[in-house]
Amino acid sequence: MDDETTTTPANSDHDPADGASSNVVHTDFEQKEQKSADSAEDRIAELKAMQTSYEVLSPLTEEARRRAASWLVETLGLTDLVPAGPNPNQPLATAVPGAPTGAERQVVSARDFMSQKKPGSQVERIACLAYYLTHHRDTAHFKASDITSLNLEAAGQKFGNLPRDLDNADRQSGYVVSAGQGAKQMTARGDAVVEALPDREGVKAALHEYPYRQKRSSGGKKSSPDEKIDK
Repeated sequence: MDDETTTTPANSDHDPADGASSNVVHTDFEQKEQKSADSAEDRIAELKAMQTSYEVLSPLTEEARRRAASWLVETLGLTDLVPAGPNPNQPLATAVPGAPTGAERQVVSARDFMSQKKPGSQVERIACLAYYLTHHRDTAHFKASDITSLNLEAAGQKFGNLPRDLDNADRQSGYVVSAGQGAKQMTARGDAVVEALPDREGVKAALHEYPYRQKRSSGGKKSSPDEKIDK
């Protein structure tokens, strides 16, 4: 009996039932469970962020959503996630002649657009600004204030008499037409002229393809021909 007693291991560190070993296993299990719980919470928070973002941004116009999303991405340092271009100062524009759609769009500012088109008269300036509002700002119906704001953004020379010039673009040239409630909208003739610019021969062809009979002014006098205005 004494021998058996003396051969009993006295070092509890090697005991399979040692409490320390049991605690280590238990701690690992708790850590795994905690990690899973955190991951689930992160996913829920992510979904809530997506839902909140969608609810806040969806009522805005496309341009407003672009500005908000661009600011948020830049603020959070996530610029590598955004395709080059979405910038409040660089709206979408066409890469080929014609109204821009889908993949045909590329980045160009209002200032660059006006510089590329090189309008040669006030009515052509009106047409170019109106075209940009229509096709690059999703503003099919625009007012004089919209033209003024875009002209300022494009660093254009201030209009001396915008109401008169806008009326000339309508009555004399047929580049825009009334859309009701004081608003104007582009015509097919106006679109064709802007798309042809700065090619003067192309402009002549567009005017020939889309003939226009001038309207009488409010004073009852007929306006001067398009060719004189666009010279």
